[in-house]
Amino acid sequence: EKDAEKIRKKLKKNIEVVDFGIITEKSKVKESIKKFKELKVVLIIICYLTWGEDWFVLEAVKRLSDIPLLLWCYTPFHKLEYPFDMNDLFRASGVVGALQASGPLKRIGKDFVFVFGSVDNENVIKKIISYAQVAQVISTLKKTVIGLLPSTCDQMSGTHVDETALKTQLGPEVKTISVQKYYALSQKISAKEVKKYVEKLKNTYKIEVSEKALLRGARASLGLSRLVEKYNLNALALQDLNEELHKLFGLRPCLYVPSLFEKAVVSMEGDVGAAVALLILKKLTGKPPMYTEIYAYDEEENTILAGHAGIHDINLADDKRNVRITPDYEYMEVEPETAWMKFKAKGGKVTLLSLFCDVNRFKMIISSGIAFVDKKEFDISPYILVKLNISLEKFFYQIMKSGMTQHWAVVHEDVVEKLEYLADMLYIDRLTIR
Repeated sequence: EKDAEKIRKKLKKNIEVVDFGIITEKSKVKESIKKFKELKVVLIIICYLTWGEDWFVLEAVKRLSDIPLLLWCYTPFHKLEYPFDMNDLFRASGVVGALQASGPLKRIGKDFVFVFGSVDNENVIKKIISYAQVAQVISTLKKTVIGLLPSTCDQMSGTHVDETALKTQLGPEVKTISVQKYYALSQKISAKEVKKYVEKLKNTYKIEVSEKALLRGARASLGLSRLVEKYNLNALALQDLNEELHKLFGLRPCLYVPSLFEKAVVSMEGDVGAAVALLILKKLTGKPPMYTEIYAYDEEENTILAGHAGIHDINLADDKRNVRITPDYEYMEVEPETAWMKFKAKGGKVTLLSLFCDVNRFKMIISSGIAFVDKKEFDISPYILVKLNISLEKFFYQIMKSGMTQHWAVVHEDVVEKLEYLADMLYIDRLTIR
């Protein structure tokens, strides 16, 4: 009981722990499982304090098959002290129970993640807490709705995903929305609301486009926010190259709307996998993620220049006062009245994540580096400069050999380890490039 209480106290400092005492009989297993279901727990941690029969675990697994499982190879002793008698041996025998349970779990096809170490090992406690936080993200993914507007991009088949595989392996559901529905919603926005939003843009950012371009861009961007609200979306995969969209709006939506990014993340080119990657990074960190592709690289500085056209969260900008609203450089020759927001992203530690459907299974490619702000500015779409933690040659060799899409989600925090845990708990392939 003292050992169990020590575990509770350690974990409760950072996560909500639900338990109903030490389980020693079948009736208590069933009772606990019933309460776990009622409370909608997101992770089951199995910790053998001493040796115990494997039916404890097997009974729980049968009844909680959809909840991630963490098996702790536990010991109460960080160091074995002498004298060491039979009472000490029994007290330390949880390792026997954990090893005994691992075999039957594999035989019944139940995957699990695993931690090893004593209750006094702070790295072990930290790891368990991280697994719990990741389990919360996985639980959220199961309730996620991703809007696909209006379809995937035919010019880049590598970004296409199998919606059934997405639902089965990761949890999110895809809802296809037509351009016509989007356009109809945008047209319902009053001229007064559009004008008010435009005035706010003028008072906040440097404007280098016409009034007509601002009004057009404002209506299109506000329309996205209405779309997210109407369909209760957590993420939006916008096919911003769609011909019908450009024909109806005369541009693509690129202006920051706070209410849009408070509710959802947005990927471009209809990339659903990237939308999920953005959402994962946002849920793990509480920070705005950036949708990017690697534009170019600098061999001498070991840096990559990444970014992407489209709509972004302006909270990514190094200095919001320097954000400029300029014509959409990619479309300005064919669409004379366009507007996008030009900025460079701020510096700091960053994590890069690519999530895509690799044959029949989803896969994560994870890397990290340091974003920095150069005195020189690139006159391009929103971008971020990153010095990788590995040589460019090794980085590109590994990602090219693995095969992937061109898109990356980037966030200003080091969450490499948590992403690895997440991939392990989802039982999907991962490649970490360090």
